[in-house]
Amino acid sequence: MKVALALGGGAARGLAHIGILEVFQQEKIPVDIIAGTSMGAIIGAMYASEPDLAAIRQRFRDYVASPEFKQAKFDFIKDKDEVEGEGIFYKFSQFARKGLFLTNTITRKAFLSEQTSRSNLAFLVPDQAIETTRIPFCATAMDLIAGEEFLFSSGSLQQALRASCAIPGIMPPLELQGRQLVDGGWIDAVPVRPARTMGADFVIAVDVGRDITDFEPPRSALDIFFRADAITRHALSRQRLSEADFVLCPPTGRTHWADFARMDELIDSGRREARQHLDELRRLLKRRRLKYFFLGGKKR
Repeated sequence: MKVALALGGGAARGLAHIGILEVFQQEKIPVDIIAGTSMGAIIGAMYASEPDLAAIRQRFRDYVASPEFKQAKFDFIKDKDEVEGEGIFYKFSQFARKGLFLTNTITRKAFLSEQTSRSNLAFLVPDQAIETTRIPFCATAMDLIAGEEFLFSSGSLQQALRASCAIPGIMPPLELQGRQLVDGGWIDAVPVRPARTMGADFVIAVDVGRDITDFEPPRSALDIFFRADAITRHALSRQRLSEADFVLCPPTGRTHWADFARMDELIDSGRREARQHLDELRRLLKRRRLKYFFLGGKKR
């Protein structure tokens, strides 16, 4: 029976995945397949390539102190986006109101350049063929032209991550084989179905997204639009998560998606979530293995 880990997107909040993996490794919870979206794809790719979590933690610490990280302007985005509303469209409106984002979106495809996107990913993940990772791995993206999910299970690992992490408006789309590929979280926040496509019999989903905030009376038509967009994305995420066999939701609180300064706190939230549900997960895995054995390996 193959067990897969489906790691969702969430930028800095995705650092909680490291804590989940630490507990799984310590407690010998099997991870036979990894599917990742956005930050989940980065951490999933790092672990699938070399399952050394101490090295992964140190790599992120080095990254946050690097010139590449400064070029990505995450601190700038976090500081200027002080009041974070519902959904990415709200963030863009905040930039526009402050005169920080509007000029770039008129003249370019993204706030950050393609070179900046490349150099940031190259700092974290070596370029290799996806087929050569120690643990079978896939990353997801969304095709803007076809309007569908695109699965990377072969080819360049860095290329797959560039597509999976291309937050619309922030990072440029990846142009590949007539496709325009952007962040997979926009169509599949936690890649449960791709994990099944890779042959998983049991999928553990890790969701580091945030629930929609309490409703406040809208002050404008834009406020209504942003709220409707957030509800739509939240509903899609819940529907996809319902297809997983087990779901972990690390308590990342109100952490801003660009706040990498809270790395230790976020990793610890993943550890706590995994520890809290460890006994339940083990019982379910045991029952599923018995069922799998007596059914002769047939899918449920």
